[in-house]
Amino acid sequence: MKIKKIYSYVFASMFVATMGTGMLSCVDLDIPPLNIVTDNEILTSRDGVTAYMARLYSVLPMEDFRYVYNKGFGSGDAPREQPSCWSGEAISRDVTGVRYESFNAWNHAYTLIREANYLMEELPNYASHHDADDIQHWIAEARFVRAYAYFALVKRYGGVPKVDKFIDYPAEATIEDTQFYRDSEESIWDFISSDLDYAIENLPLVSEQKGRANKYVAAAFKSRAMLFAGSIAKYNEVELEYNGARVCGIPATRATDYFKQAYDASLIVDEGGYELYKGEWKDDDKEAQYTNYVNIFLKDTKENIFVRYFLYPDNIHSFGTVGQSVQTSTGGSHSEICPTLDFVEMFDGFDKDANGHFECFDKDGHYKLYNTTMEPFANCEPRLRATVLLPGDEFKGQSIELRRGIYVGDIENGIEPLLAIGTTGFYDDQPQYSDDATSLLKLSKNDVNNNDPSTWITLSDGTQMPRSGKSGMMYNPSTGCGISGFLIRKYMDPKQTNTDWNQSSTNWIELRYAEVLLNRAEAATELVALNAENSTAYKTEAYRCINLIRERAGADLMKSEGDLTIDQVRKERRKELGFENKTYWDLRRWRILDDEQNSKTYRTLQAFMAAEATKYFMDVKLQEQNYLYTYDSRYYYQQIPNDEIQKDPNIKQNPGF
Repeated sequence: MKIKKIYSYVFASMFVATMGTGMLSCVDLDIPPLNIVTDNEILTSRDGVTAYMARLYSVLPMEDFRYVYNKGFGSGDAPREQPSCWSGEAISRDVTGVRYESFNAWNHAYTLIREANYLMEELPNYASHHDADDIQHWIAEARFVRAYAYFALVKRYGGVPKVDKFIDYPAEATIEDTQFYRDSEESIWDFISSDLDYAIENLPLVSEQKGRANKYVAAAFKSRAMLFAGSIAKYNEVELEYNGARVCGIPATRATDYFKQAYDASLIVDEGGYELYKGEWKDDDKEAQYTNYVNIFLKDTKENIFVRYFLYPDNIHSFGTVGQSVQTSTGGSHSEICPTLDFVEMFDGFDKDANGHFECFDKDGHYKLYNTTMEPFANCEPRLRATVLLPGDEFKGQSIELRRGIYVGDIENGIEPLLAIGTTGFYDDQPQYSDDATSLLKLSKNDVNNNDPSTWITLSDGTQMPRSGKSGMMYNPSTGCGISGFLIRKYMDPKQTNTDWNQSSTNWIELRYAEVLLNRAEAATELVALNAENSTAYKTEAYRCINLIRERAGADLMKSEGDLTIDQVRKERRKELGFENKTYWDLRRWRILDDEQNSKTYRTLQAFMAAEATKYFMDVKLQEQNYLYTYDSRYYYQQIPNDEIQKDPNIKQNPGF
């Protein structure tokens, strides 16, 4: 029986997957030994189909907490190098530049496509065992899964072979039956659209179980996928034709259609009762707005559309370890994902210079002095505090100290810039800050040195203070610390007491209503730019959606529709979806990642104590490690694994590889 062939490698992990992802409560399949499982044991019962579905969902190619660029989806390895570390959102001690995927995403996706195709073909043979409606929506779920897998493929490789049937190799098919030419990129996007249309039409309004698709999940995902396709049609410049198919690139004439599909799909989601979470939100109350935004990512709310559920101890991750501050960490790594000042400067509510950069100097060119490190951010939009842990902000009942050192010089005439603008390398490496009694800047080499009371500095009020903050940063840290002057706040759960490896069970929100509104706003703005019909209505709706996002964020509302541009929509998207592993892919589909990261070094904000005044000042500095980021534009269509080309000689490699 055909099912034996898949279940030799599928079924063994199926039951574990169902329990770990929160998709099943408790299912007793009462099956014979795995080596003799048959169709009858699986497809004749609801529990069997449920288990099969759980397997499909457990391996969906999500870039979630467990995604690792060189290990793949669902990796048990630590996610030190999240996509946010390749997009300008964050830097990490361990990330020296943009990473390129080195695992076989091709094989992962096609394995899932095979399993989905099998279910679609076999389920009708067991119609007598199930209600017709169940058969219909299970097939629709399988088509949703297939669309999801093809999205993972096409956004990486462009046009790929379209396999819409189960191939029983080697029992009934030859090796030649498994070898395909690549279809056009356009046809793959249309195939995804067709599968999702079927899912929208045939899925139930409410998911059969948490973590599974329904009509509105499919619609939300379509709004994302078609927005991606529209961007490729409009902005991509790479083309490759092979065997009569345009495998890289989409005709620009298709952009309007794809953007309209994205827009229309987003409207369907509105019918599902989803809304921006405002459970703790209060007008003109920044603290309430901050708390509200934090809880978006820690609660199961009506904003959540599609979620991958984690459950301790069966299905866990390590995000709570790698994002943790030094002073709240219970072990393992910490502070590996550190937001850049470049990212922070996108937000409103603090002093900036004419170039939009953090203003650390007064009119005389001396550092501004503050009573606390939080003072410069006192009026920032609450969404920033809820996304980025600012120096001195509270987490787990502690003020998180992100301080680089202590200045012990005379401040009567102000403090001159510590370093020339554009200087890289560590402060400690500069001759004027050598580690001796003459140095006006007292720094710590490491955390052991920092915790030694004999090295502490006496402030003018008599207080003794360690040279660096409890959470960094130190010179060339070996244990990790807040190297940018910031830490991540989004998705960090203050109730998680054990932050060792593989202790986190925060759920991953793959699709939420805020993204749907942003998809709609972007699609509408692009349609206006393309002079599509009903442009006035599109612009009005885009403006409304952006202001809904900004209101919940605690940001100032836009004043008029005329102020809204595609760049502003993109900026709002980057702020709202920061650290959700969306921005990296957005920059790729907009085809601007190579421009943004053309020999780029990211900026940091280093806090110092002025000992004489017992006040703080902030120094803007390029990343001390001087990591240079450059994105190779070849990777907009990344390399097809050579193993796959060896198996199928009909496959044409992407340009440049």
